Amino acid sequence: RANTEAIIAAQGAGSYAAAICDSLVVGDYDDWFLPSKDELDLMYKNLKKPRLGGFGGVWFWSSSQYSNNNAWKQDFSDGYQYNANKTTKLAVRAVRAF
Repeated sequence: RANTEAIIAAQGAGSYAAAICDSLVVGDYDDWFLPSKDELDLMYKNLKKPRLGGFGGVWFWSSSQYSNNNAWKQDFSDGYQYNANKTTKLAVRAVRAF
């Protein structure tokens, strides 16, 4: 959650991965955030690999920064993590702590 809050503080309002997750409301839950690269990797290993969670074999953004212009992404077809320019359009999977 801290990464998502830091991204929004730096970027302000807009339609980008962290802001989309932060503004998400599903039922009574409004505490969603963009997962870090480590959280995203746990989702891949514990949900995607055993075929849980409805994940496709797509790239997902993480909230972990790689450099000023790049952030970490994860390929859910093979589990590899790479960096990509922050302007690249990729899938987003919001998470919440419980």
